[in-house]
Amino acid sequence: MININHIYAFLELVEQCNFNSAAEKLHITQSGLSRKISAIEERVNQRLFERTTRFVRPTWAALTLARHWREAISHYQAGLAEIGASDSDLAGPFVIGVSATSRHGEWQQLSDIFSKTFPNVHARIESMPSQDVMFYVRNGDLDVGFCGGPIAEDSLGVIPIEQIRYRALLSDKHPLASRGSLTMADLRGASLSLVSAGTWPIVRENLNAFLGQQGMLDAVAYETNFIDLILKDILDSDHIGIHPLAKNHLLPRGVTLCDIDDLLLTLENVFIWRKSTTSPIIRSMVSMVRRHLSDAVPAL
Repeated sequence: MININHIYAFLELVEQCNFNSAAEKLHITQSGLSRKISAIEERVNQRLFERTTRFVRPTWAALTLARHWREAISHYQAGLAEIGASDSDLAGPFVIGVSATSRHGEWQQLSDIFSKTFPNVHARIESMPSQDVMFYVRNGDLDVGFCGGPIAEDSLGVIPIEQIRYRALLSDKHPLASRGSLTMADLRGASLSLVSAGTWPIVRENLNAFLGQQGMLDAVAYETNFIDLILKDILDSDHIGIHPLAKNHLLPRGVTLCDIDDLLLTLENVFIWRKSTTSPIIRSMVSMVRRHLSDAVPAL
């Protein structure tokens, strides 16, 4: 008799095409995984995987089952979510990439909900620039990612999460730090620090165009790293940084975040995953994010 654990194991093997890798993901032994696959093959009376000493390849029958069972699991988990029940059968490690623009934003709530819904999935968070999040999700080194968009990559699934405004970062000791909000006129004559185009072009291009219209580009210093270099400029040299950040972004001691009233540029934070994945954990995260955001309206 097969149950939900058999289906999760089957889908992970379809994803990994390797018994050892799939067993590690599932936190079970290879022999335990083999028994689950054999039970399914016996139930459907068909061979589901071609096995050699070098690889495992799903048959047409396996791919057909995977397509239908992914949809069935989505409905199964939706039912559990609607009645407030958790899915303790889904288990294994899970790696999430999070960019600086996404940190402390909506992704935290989504991550907390996922942890409560799937208590035996153990998530590890990796912080990195948005461009790296996209690269490593595409290559399979990250399971999913939260980063700045837009994302023009056919191999990736994308769900918009939230719109965040460009805001000013300045030292607590800066004369403008006591102001509740600023205008671009307040920033004239100040030394500005921005992330470079090589780090994440989308963050800088629209802002550069706006600063050019204001005649303020000559005051800009470009840095390759927001977390380390721009914050160092702010604390050590009284520069003012401009970057898209959520209002609740956790900043180092001595740094203040201010709105810029007449700078209305926004960046869209997105959730991304590989479209081709059959991993039950990744697919479960995607379904949960969709359910959670189905009635939500992104706010600035």
